[in-house]
Amino acid sequence: MAGILLAEDNESLALVLRNFLIGQGHHVVLAKTGAEAWEALAAGGLDLLLLDLKLPVLSGVELLRKLRESERFATLPVIIMSGVYKGEKYAEAARRLGVSHYLEKPFTQKAFLDAVRLALAGQAAQEGPVSLLTLLTGLYNGRKSGLLTSAGAPPISFINGEPFSFLSQGREDFPSFLVARGKIGLDDLRQFVASGEERLFFTRAGLLSHDELVEESRLFLAKKLTEALAAGSAAEFAAAPPAAESPLVPLSLPRLIYEAARSQLRRFDSDGFLARFGCHYPARTPLFFRHANLIALRREDIALLELVNGARPLHEIVARPGSPGEGATFFHFLLSLGMIAFHPAPAAEARPDFPLKNLFNRPLEDLKDGADEPVGFADLMDEVSGTVALVVGEEGMAAPLSSDEIGFEQGVQRDSAFIKDKNYYELFGLTPRTFSFQALKEAYFEKARQYSPDKFMELSGATLAIAQEVLSHYAGAYSTLSNVVAKERYDEMLNAGMTLGLDGRQDDRLQARIQFQSGSVFLEMGEHENAEKALQEAYNLEPDNAMHSAWLAWAIYRNPVNKNSRGAQEKARTLLGKSLQSGRSAEAFAFRGWMLLEEGRDGLAEGEFQKGLKLNPREPFSRKGMKAIEEKREAEKKGLFQRIFG
Repeated sequence: MAGILLAEDNESLALVLRNFLIGQGHHVVLAKTGAEAWEALAAGGLDLLLLDLKLPVLSGVELLRKLRESERFATLPVIIMSGVYKGEKYAEAARRLGVSHYLEKPFTQKAFLDAVRLALAGQAAQEGPVSLLTLLTGLYNGRKSGLLTSAGAPPISFINGEPFSFLSQGREDFPSFLVARGKIGLDDLRQFVASGEERLFFTRAGLLSHDELVEESRLFLAKKLTEALAAGSAAEFAAAPPAAESPLVPLSLPRLIYEAARSQLRRFDSDGFLARFGCHYPARTPLFFRHANLIALRREDIALLELVNGARPLHEIVARPGSPGEGATFFHFLLSLGMIAFHPAPAAEARPDFPLKNLFNRPLEDLKDGADEPVGFADLMDEVSGTVALVVGEEGMAAPLSSDEIGFEQGVQRDSAFIKDKNYYELFGLTPRTFSFQALKEAYFEKARQYSPDKFMELSGATLAIAQEVLSHYAGAYSTLSNVVAKERYDEMLNAGMTLGLDGRQDDRLQARIQFQSGSVFLEMGEHENAEKALQEAYNLEPDNAMHSAWLAWAIYRNPVNKNSRGAQEKARTLLGKSLQSGRSAEAFAFRGWMLLEEGRDGLAEGEFQKGLKLNPREPFSRKGMKAIEEKREAEKKGLFQRIFG
């Protein structure tokens, strides 16, 4: 991304050219007169001047002469734009003053873009290698595909401007990362490098599951790019059809650059940035609206953005909330992605150039126009007093009780009485017909935010236990109803005339079925903690149910928290053995097969998978296990052939 000064007194043409340049990923400053152009250049941060010869106050040729007489701007690239050809005299004068290109209006888009690219390329050649940040933002805004190389990072494949894979064949950096994280050993590292295979080697060899490999690859790629950004590494990019090494690990580049900027707060020269742009007026560009919802912005940064309106200077904006240094870092990030443009004078902001309904997870129409008077604390309180969620926020669920509400202890007693003999829909004031996830979420948070930690501290022992039980019941009901599969089973059982109460004892069997459904779906979603809790509850209610003990064993075994716990792993195997003693099931055989496979006992594992498929030929865990064994054998054959034939 380059900083470009567009000195043009024709407002309509200036806006067209500005928007076009912003779309190419550049930061653009506008000037209507030669005097404004000189002031903008003096402020710094500009790499190219697009100059109309017919500027008022100070003509284009006079401005050029002034620039070339200045040591600071003697080599600044300049492109002349002229509506009327002034003859060879003007062209020769322009050439003597170091003009890169001379464009006559009307010029074509291609001629304009070629002139800008060639001028910037000449400037880059003078200044040295392109920084990684500049290159990444150019790739992203230009939606380019190819291979990026930089110091300290593996070659990274890009498609449509975003990283989606990296090359690790024969390299030690990725396996060294896995060794440092305790995922593989040094012997595994050497075998990988010697094999010359892609990263799928680690899954084929049984060292990492595919999901673990994808996650570790994603962490590694994000780490390497973040480190390279922090170091300001030089980088090169070769445009070509992207080379993909499996597994693919796409990253959101705007989010990665944002997080990298956040991690470099102490190293960023915020004072220099504010000295350079503090008196300029930031305004949103069209790219702002295209990138904003791709980044999980902090609340403090969103608050800063809501002060941007094209009419406030930067120093005034960053001086309001928080640290000016943090604000400067954030605006540098916005500038690097072309999301804002700095102007020497107040300027109009861009509007979304596509249908945009929400910004920062809020309806667009709810965002205040920043041109209003400064908003005080009292104004904010008046604005959000009717919306509890906005007053409370997302990090804490506690809302202060109003003076006319009953005390918390009485409220706990009331809730305890209310939830007795209520089914899960009735707890939240819903019915199967009126159910929606949004309605459930709002009802749950309205109830749960009253049970905050500080409120719990007000309670005595007996009431505290009741409060914990009530909150646990709300959470269990929310978990069940918020899961589509579990919800469908719950509807089926509810329509059979069964009801649930607070203690669940009136129908343990029904409660166990609901917990089992929830746990199995949580397991599919990878929510291991919730899965283990739900399946443990189902097992407690029906300890002789073979399916409950089998799935609880699998949940314990798959939970990453239990990976290094010998006690947890032994408990999983004991439960699985109990399940097979109580009743033979295809799932139990499959789970035991996977445990054996991950121990390297492939022959025994294959026998268990075959037992499972004999009971149920379509059982998915056994089918995946057999496929994994086949792939492993093929990989071993391939390795043998490589050793034999070199």
